[in-house]
Amino acid sequence: MLYLLRVTQRIASLGLILVAVAAVTSAAALTIIPQFGAIVDATESSAAELELDDLAQRSSMYASDGSFMTLLVGEQNRQSVELDEIPQVVIDSILAMEDNDFYEHNGVNYRAVFRALAQNISAGGIEQGGSTITQQLVKNALLDSSQNFDRKKTEAFYALRLEEQFTKDEILERYLNTVYFGEGAYGVRGAAETYWGIEDLSELKWEHAALLAGLIRSPNTNNPLKNAVNARERRELVTERLLDLGHITEAQADRINSAPLPSERQDPSTIKPSDYFERETLKELQSNPNILIGDTPAERFAAIYSGGLQVFTTFDPVAQEMALRARDDLLPDDPRGFTIALAAIESRSGAVRAMIGGTEFTREQFNLAVDGLRQPGSSMKTYVLAALFEAGFTPSDTVRGDSPCEFPNPGGFPDPYKVKGGSGRRISIAAATRASNNCSFVRLGQVVGNEKVVEVSQRLGITSPLESILSLPLGPKEMYPIEQAGAYAAMINDGIYNKPWYIERIEDIDGNVIYERRPDGRRAITMQTARLITQTLESNVRSGTGRRAQLPDGHAAAGKTGTAQNEEDAWFVGYTEYLTTAVWMGHPDEKVAMVNVPGWGSIFGGTVPAAIWGQFMSEYHANLEPIPFQDPEGYGGGRYLKVASEIDFCSVSDIGVQTEGTIFVDSDGDGDRDCYRPITTTTSEVLLDEDGNPVTTAPPAPPASPAPTAPPATTAPPATTAPPATTVPPATTAGG
Repeated sequence: MLYLLRVTQRIASLGLILVAVAAVTSAAALTIIPQFGAIVDATESSAAELELDDLAQRSSMYASDGSFMTLLVGEQNRQSVELDEIPQVVIDSILAMEDNDFYEHNGVNYRAVFRALAQNISAGGIEQGGSTITQQLVKNALLDSSQNFDRKKTEAFYALRLEEQFTKDEILERYLNTVYFGEGAYGVRGAAETYWGIEDLSELKWEHAALLAGLIRSPNTNNPLKNAVNARERRELVTERLLDLGHITEAQADRINSAPLPSERQDPSTIKPSDYFERETLKELQSNPNILIGDTPAERFAAIYSGGLQVFTTFDPVAQEMALRARDDLLPDDPRGFTIALAAIESRSGAVRAMIGGTEFTREQFNLAVDGLRQPGSSMKTYVLAALFEAGFTPSDTVRGDSPCEFPNPGGFPDPYKVKGGSGRRISIAAATRASNNCSFVRLGQVVGNEKVVEVSQRLGITSPLESILSLPLGPKEMYPIEQAGAYAAMINDGIYNKPWYIERIEDIDGNVIYERRPDGRRAITMQTARLITQTLESNVRSGTGRRAQLPDGHAAAGKTGTAQNEEDAWFVGYTEYLTTAVWMGHPDEKVAMVNVPGWGSIFGGTVPAAIWGQFMSEYHANLEPIPFQDPEGYGGGRYLKVASEIDFCSVSDIGVQTEGTIFVDSDGDGDRDCYRPITTTTSEVLLDEDGNPVTTAPPAPPASPAPTAPPATTAPPATTAPPATTVPPATTAGG
């Protein structure tokens, strides 16, 4: 009752002023006074406390070292600050123009109302408001902006109630964080950033404060970026008011009026994602179901852009600079516009540390590192190794490496399937990897079964579509760089796969942790398989196609090159105990052969991609302690793996005049006839095998008969059935 009595007394005082005004003004007052009589009636409603909604607050994104990255800003660019962070010059300027008696009145300034009503009555309507800062806050937070007496009476009543609930400083702080300054800037912090690029509010001086104070009444009309004349005149009016109130001297007034106006919008450090990594972090915010910031897309949008979230990411700005430097130092300057994509993740956790998604985000937002599907070429061979070692084969097992090789592909195209790339009559799986031997890996894909290669690839996080086709080991099916990095990281992580991720934790506006990532790795391959792959790929970096990726100071590195058909895509994917990085090079928009490239000639995975990988990783590891790879358990092997369905030529030429018919040859002396060649004769009628040695025991086959199926080696597991035919022309020249 005491509260209602006080409110009623104040409204009654306002009513007396209205009566006095009516007695000395025109008859227009008769239509105005009854409206204000309703204010007294309103005091009989419930005295429940007013509830002010939380202010819409922009969210912020930070790197793993705590440094600021970007802002996530919706329609209102606002970051609330405490009153003691706002310079006194700003407070004095705004109070001088908006409510100089703020600390004396109780929410409604009766003298100001008297002045405003006198002019409004003379005009026959509302032209001046006479609103206090408390009333303005009520209007902004609780009411609409309509200019009518019903709204004004409610505003006055709420202002009185608000003054009962909050202190003057609390009301002023809320107001200074709420008021609109134009250009999408709400609150003093947003305005300082927008007009001058000032983030430290202590840098605001009288000339800044006077302009801000002049914007509040009409932020669009007095916008210095759009109407400098109005802005200058309004600032001069503020300066005059400050001088009259004794806040400034004549000399200070002259300096304020002569100060230049801002002429260009100065956004905060950034008000939206301006880099590939930032964009991916935003996508995770929007879609990760484990981040509980809303049940619907609209709720999540509101939380991200208006909830004042503090998002702490996995991004390493130092690593990013190293990656960009390696790209800039080594990417050839070619008018055709080749570029790279790079994804670097922490080997043991999958946290994304650096990312290059293209040449420049401001020109092209398409992220090649995450969304760019490109043929992996021979970097696909690592997944063949994974399938082989999961099936019990070892790096010591051997396979034929000679080229060209040819396989039946009934019903598919091409049929037969012909491949080039390889050498050696019989080489180990480890040696075939170092040489990136195409014929060997097409054979190995059939030995283990390409359907097994697809299955293990998917366990390792490859989500792009794969098919069990003959050419699969050569990488004709496209993949994303980020998923390649994630898959290869599982090798050094002893077979545990972690999906690449971007957000460490999220805090709400009050600093409470509302999300923190928990480890969620899963086993994709056995520890032994992972360590066998690492041993094999380490050898490839030491003495194979990946030699340009070697690291100094004893750091162990493992990786695989990849070059797609016609040199249109080139890769190097590799890892250390610390970091796993995938580098792709090619044209961002179309398939362009990377030949005749200045300084390099033709681009393969072992050239520019491996060199960029090597420079970036060398710099990254410069101050890190070398950690050797873990050895696999002991293993045997040495089995000779053969493909029963292969149509296999002996590689001998210039041994005579070709005649009709073929002869099948035991090229390695193991008792199996494992290749064939046309019957040839010399003057001595001696038949030669692929090494040029006389063959006298193998009878000739019927003329022009097809090659029979050779039985598998007795020490190798039975060969799988031939994979289904494909109508997609497979890559035939992909290699290292």
